[in-house]
Amino acid sequence: MTTPAFPSSSNFSDNPVGGRSPDQFAVRLSHPGELFAAVPALLGFRPEHSIVAVCLSGRPTSTVGAVMRHDLILGGGAVPTEPMSAVLKQFGAVCEREKATGVLLLLVDDRFDDQRATSRAELAAIVEEFEELLESGPTELIDVLITAEIASGCEWLSLLAGGAHGAQTDPSSSHVAVAQVLGGRAIRSSRGDLEATIESGPALERMQIAALIDGARETTALKGELAERAADPGRSHRRELESVLSAIARLSSGERLLAPDCAELARALDNVKVRDSALALAVGACADEAEQLWILLARNLPDPERANAAVLLGYSAYVRGDGPLAGIALGAALDSDPGHVLATLLDGALQSGLRPTAVRDLAVTGYECAKKIGVGLPPPIEV
Repeated sequence: MTTPAFPSSSNFSDNPVGGRSPDQFAVRLSHPGELFAAVPALLGFRPEHSIVAVCLSGRPTSTVGAVMRHDLILGGGAVPTEPMSAVLKQFGAVCEREKATGVLLLLVDDRFDDQRATSRAELAAIVEEFEELLESGPTELIDVLITAEIASGCEWLSLLAGGAHGAQTDPSSSHVAVAQVLGGRAIRSSRGDLEATIESGPALERMQIAALIDGARETTALKGELAERAADPGRSHRRELESVLSAIARLSSGERLLAPDCAELARALDNVKVRDSALALAVGACADEAEQLWILLARNLPDPERANAAVLLGYSAYVRGDGPLAGIALGAALDSDPGHVLATLLDGALQSGLRPTAVRDLAVTGYECAKKIGVGLPPPIEV
């Protein structure tokens, strides 16, 4: 699976409109041990069996741009596997779009420890194919660094710098990690921990919510039809959007939302006008609180209703620069509802390396949609 992450450097200026400013830091690229130690903070989790591409910009002093990760798919042969070739093409496309002057390839995998000839041949083929992909663009492959795992004291080896090697510094005390934690961004021990954020909750509770949703469909449809006939056709939209805002406030105050509440929210988010309005919450003053509601619903709603909550979580993570969580949430949305248009569009933008600013206009559209409904949303945070 691909894990995109957005630029994080001392020159970062890609803040989402009205969003929270990412922490700013520089990585000393002359010390690969420190770079490896910074990777968990850059991605939001500690990668395993992974290939990581770190885009660089500027010379002679480079800053970190887009950071990408994918499972390292080995076939045991002398050529890259077909999925691995597709990953390298994707990495190359992002490097070109970012106009990166250089890129570092980091391989985190204990399968290279035994130094088998087949492993070395496949590794060499991966590097060669990536170099060929970069030849026609502005990006130079600066180095390929290998380590068995990311951990304090673990050895790293350079493939392109005459066999240079050294030891990693402590990832938990990396200045990048400190900046991220102080900024409120969690660093998980693995990608699995990140996936667990929206892992499906108890089956019995999800079944109960599903039954409540099914039982209310006819009633909801009748209410909507009557509202459309009324003098104020936006009344039902306002009521449903206000129920979402109320749920965010209740949840943030410590109140527990029960199955009937979740069923009501599922029906509200099934209203495109309400869901689109909720996109604006990603850049507003209650963005963190809204994310907690999206997480709760993504864990507890049945399919395909959970797709709307997951896509709202994915968008919120996207605009604040948390590419890994955005990718996992959007993937969950598409698993729940493969035809979900908004999830498909956002996932495509994310996987192609588009920056948060490229999708921030959706939040503006959300404010406009809410205004038409007649609901005032929390204002965007000024940056």
